[in-house]
Amino acid sequence: MSSSILQSPIKSITFSLLFVFISAPVMAESGLSVEQRLGRLENLLKNQVLTEQTQRMEQIQQELTDLRELVETQEHQLNMIKQRQRNLYQDIDRRLNDLEIQGGKPANSAAAASNKDVTQTKTGISSSVPPPGAAGAAAASAAAVVPATVAGDKNGKPAYTQAFNTLKEGKYQQAITAFKHFLQTYPDSIYGANAQYWLGEAHSVTRDYKTALAEFQKVVEQFPQSNKVEGAMLKIGYTYYEMRDWASAKKALETVIAKFPGSTVSRKAKERLQRMKREGH
Repeated sequence: MSSSILQSPIKSITFSLLFVFISAPVMAESGLSVEQRLGRLENLLKNQVLTEQTQRMEQIQQELTDLRELVETQEHQLNMIKQRQRNLYQDIDRRLNDLEIQGGKPANSAAAASNKDVTQTKTGISSSVPPPGAAGAAAASAAAVVPATVAGDKNGKPAYTQAFNTLKEGKYQQAITAFKHFLQTYPDSIYGANAQYWLGEAHSVTRDYKTALAEFQKVVEQFPQSNKVEGAMLKIGYTYYEMRDWASAKKALETVIAKFPGSTVSRKAKERLQRMKREGH
């Protein structure tokens, strides 16, 4: 009881002192009523809140500006990384292409063979280059896609290289024509498996999945010893996936995993199977 009695006066005194402390600047104004002084006090409090809110808004705007600059910087860095990756991929691809073209032969041997072909062409022994203007603009366009053949050249390095470059440039229909011509002209070429694989890839990019599937299957059937077989088998699984043939896709991908354990194609096959599972296929 005595504790409650003591606390009540203490609370009253504390509240009174607090009121006097807060309202002192306002009470100092002479000639104002209590209502006016309370109104001034409310205005002061409101102005203080508005000031704090304004400062907070300015701080948030500055933070947003900093974040925007950070995002733009990271986007620029990401674009640079992507460009470096593209350049690296193209460089690796070019080196692999050169190795495939050389077929494991020393560089001087390949150069000698190339010089021999050039010499034969210059002496007129063999060249199927049509005379200029023979078939008009259409012939010129076709010649740009399909290089002339050279007698004695069973591998067709220029034809394969040009077809591959056409594919990398995104000219898919022209690349399809060029690879078909290459495979018909050089059936025994050391680049046959590569040309067959990229022919399937060109059809896949153009969403002609039925034809792409047939071309990838030819890589496996006609070039069983080629290093393109594992890639072709993976692409067969991908192609079935795009055709929404889930059972065939699953079977093809599982075959890749079983046949090439621990490889890159095996990892990619597992990733696609996981994706199919997430999608409910």
